[in-house]
Amino acid sequence: MASELTPELKYLKPQDSKNMVNDPAAQADWTAKRYVWCPDDAEGFVRGSVKEEGVDFYVCELDSGKRMKFSKDDVQKMNPPKFTKVEDMAELTCLNEASVLHNLKDRYYSGLIYTYSGLFCVVVNPYRKLPIYTENVIDLYKGKKRHEVPPHVFAITDQAYRNMLQDREDQSILCTGESGAGKTENTKKVIQYLAYVASSARTTRTSTSSLHSLQRQESQIKLGGELETQLLQANPILEAFGNAKTVKNDNSSRFGKFIRINFDNLGYIAGANIETYLLEKSRAIRQAINERTFHIFYQLIRGTSEQQRKDYILEKDCKEYRYLSSGYVSIPTFDDAEEFQNTLKAMSIMGMNTDDIHSVLRVVSAVMQFGNMVFMSERNSDQATLPDNTVAQKICHLLGMNVTDLTRALLKPKIKVGRDHVTKAQTKEQVEFAVDALSKALYERLFRWIVMRVNRSLDRTKRQGASFIGILDIAGFEIFQLNSFEQLCINYTNEKLQQLFNHTMFILEQEEYKREGIEWKFIDFGLDLQPTIDLIEKPMGILALLDEECWFPKATDKSYVDKIMNQHLTHPKFQKPDFRANSDFSIIHYAGKVDYSADLWLMKNMDPLNENVVALMQGANDPFTKEIWKDAEIVGMAAAAVDAPTVARPKKGMFRTVGQLYKEQLTKLMATLRNTNPNFVRCIIPNHEKKAGKVESKLVLDQLRCNGVLEGIRICRQGFPNRIVFQEFRQRYELLTPNAIPKGFMDARKACEKIIDGLELEENLYRIGQSKIFFRAGVLAHLEEERDMKLTDLIVELQALCRGTLARRNFQRRVQQLNAMRVIQRNGRAFLRLRNWQWWRLFTKVKPLLQVSRQDEELHQREEELKKTKEQSEKLTSELRDSEKKLELITEEKQRLAEQLQQESEAATEAEEVKSRMQAKHDELQETLLMGLVAHRVQCLPVGYSVCRWTEHSPLQAACGRGRVF
Repeated sequence: MASELTPELKYLKPQDSKNMVNDPAAQADWTAKRYVWCPDDAEGFVRGSVKEEGVDFYVCELDSGKRMKFSKDDVQKMNPPKFTKVEDMAELTCLNEASVLHNLKDRYYSGLIYTYSGLFCVVVNPYRKLPIYTENVIDLYKGKKRHEVPPHVFAITDQAYRNMLQDREDQSILCTGESGAGKTENTKKVIQYLAYVASSARTTRTSTSSLHSLQRQESQIKLGGELETQLLQANPILEAFGNAKTVKNDNSSRFGKFIRINFDNLGYIAGANIETYLLEKSRAIRQAINERTFHIFYQLIRGTSEQQRKDYILEKDCKEYRYLSSGYVSIPTFDDAEEFQNTLKAMSIMGMNTDDIHSVLRVVSAVMQFGNMVFMSERNSDQATLPDNTVAQKICHLLGMNVTDLTRALLKPKIKVGRDHVTKAQTKEQVEFAVDALSKALYERLFRWIVMRVNRSLDRTKRQGASFIGILDIAGFEIFQLNSFEQLCINYTNEKLQQLFNHTMFILEQEEYKREGIEWKFIDFGLDLQPTIDLIEKPMGILALLDEECWFPKATDKSYVDKIMNQHLTHPKFQKPDFRANSDFSIIHYAGKVDYSADLWLMKNMDPLNENVVALMQGANDPFTKEIWKDAEIVGMAAAAVDAPTVARPKKGMFRTVGQLYKEQLTKLMATLRNTNPNFVRCIIPNHEKKAGKVESKLVLDQLRCNGVLEGIRICRQGFPNRIVFQEFRQRYELLTPNAIPKGFMDARKACEKIIDGLELEENLYRIGQSKIFFRAGVLAHLEEERDMKLTDLIVELQALCRGTLARRNFQRRVQQLNAMRVIQRNGRAFLRLRNWQWWRLFTKVKPLLQVSRQDEELHQREEELKKTKEQSEKLTSELRDSEKKLELITEEKQRLAEQLQQESEAATEAEEVKSRMQAKHDELQETLLMGLVAHRVQCLPVGYSVCRWTEHSPLQAACGRGRVF
């Protein structure tokens, strides 16, 4: 398995992590140069070395060599090299924006897209396919704890799945991020993991009780397999009808969704349900440059056969549709014809029959045809006309309506004034607006029907789900130059989700502190966001005032802005923009200040429709058209017209506005999430160019703020985010207080307390628990710095001792060399003086002939022989001693055995004597017994019997052993 997973692990775990963490050169460089993070306009933050420190400023030398002066408030601390590419950023001892950004960039450049940040799993879009979603990788993460495997969305999913099974508690996985960050892809990976784990568990179960139970089990496996397949096939359908290409993302979800997967008591998938939020229906009638409307439009045009084109009355090219005005925009990874067949296949798997599929495609074609209706104005009046009703005939054919009724309903609709119905003339602009509104509403209702149909297929099983895992895929916080009603709804949702995270995060922190016995006053940081939420949702809030304005005949967007200005101008989270700004008001969210433009908010909130056309659709001949419009709650176009003050407005309660519906959906969603154990996945888009390996730092920083990652870090700073077990703390920082701990054994907790006392840390900076020590942010970094300085001093002392020893040895060697050189020089000079002296020559020639000259050699030889003899003598002496010892031992053993033998002989002799005495006693007793027996029998004989003689063969004689005469 390890060999198979090697390619995948390369994209999950840093290959050089150990070298980086234990690199003494990097550690020494960090300590010596005092590295910090300096602000930079292009990169966000760059590394700099502190060269000069003032009262409120630093002078730093950047890596580029440039020296700059920074305020101390702008400079952020840098983590030691041991935290390079750390898997969980909550472990960073310096928790700040620069360190988080640097860690994400370092990991991303190494191909690692997943990183933990406390409760968050942060994922950066790689813009390329990675081999980290295979079945081998799923098996690697199955049943493992989060800290046992590298960061991955599979780890988050498996943790949620195991918690659901063990604790019987519902779980939720919240995927948020910008468009193009990878929310939809990670959602699909979550579903893929759950489907694989649940189905693999089911297929491995066997039963041998009876044939009936086996058949029943096989049917359950088949049913379960279909259910998991349908769950996976729901995505292609929703992507076809709800996703589109944008500038940022080729497959952007234009709606939010909450997928609820139900599991039975054994952990097998029992059903699923999908709820959708805020479909961007305006995309159905409008195509921006370099973008596409929903994928199904292009799939229908590119993937149908000739016969299908006739059935659905399709044009040959995208440019022939006004709603597809920018023409066909291709996607490199998409083949629309192939995707269309995949969509049809998925719809069939979901249980949709042929009639349902044909009806859906007819409605899609009708939506596109609505945009091709061309209206004109009469010369003498503003009354709109339809010179050519060919397109209207196509629409009526597709939807099962009468063309004359449709034309009349569009051009001269009837409206109710008091108790009477009157015909109202429509201008060209009003009719075009009404047609666009109908197209959007028709597509939205089609999308709702598809979601309903998918849910019906997924929920058809009769098994009751014991628990569920909910997967939320929704747009993250959005801050554009100009933000509208949709952005307010999205930001309102993210404000609530961030509140949930803050609350959950510190609930878990509080449990950790309580478990460790730490004194801690609980702070609910979810309350920090409450003022902004109240500003939006409470009575007389932004949404409530918007609903209120919708009931006034002459209300306009300007009157709405004036009303909220008067109501909330003094609110701490509400601001009035500068008079030069294009926005109408600003709200301060947790991610920053957002400027909103209230243009068309009343119209978007009411979402008015032409009630005459709606009535036609509700009574259409086509059953499918009638089905999707049967429960329509609408505001009439006339009622929504701001220039019709005399027209009666619908009574409050007849319909719900878009804001009310969304608020109800969000309230229901938050109630569901609060009853679950949430897991958070934050998706980050690294650049807008869709290039792999490129990171735009400012873009990532903005997303970290909007995703709540930096908000989570802010909360961490309020508590004790860094924690370390006693043994590791003692092992790492004992050298800072060498005399604090006495020799011998000492309990780890007491040892750590003595180290803390020796370090003289302020009591507010740490807490000692049952198994760990908790520190405020930055304390461990300070201890690491002191430790590095101490290690540096110790190493310098060791180096000094080593250098001194080596220098002294070298000096001694040089002195010896000098003395030897002097001796050689003296001998050399003496030889030079003597070599030409005749007597010296004679001496050198005669000396080898003398016997005396060989005495030294003989003496040396004798000494060698003597040495060898002594060695042999010592060896023999040693052997003799050993032999004598052995002899003594053997003699002692012999003596002991002899004594033992003598004792046993004496004992044997005594035993023989005892035996003889016993035998004699036995014979005597036997003879006495026999004599008594004979005497008794003789006395008993009758008169006249004579005494006889025993013979040798007499039994009595045989018994006695000898004959006798009586």
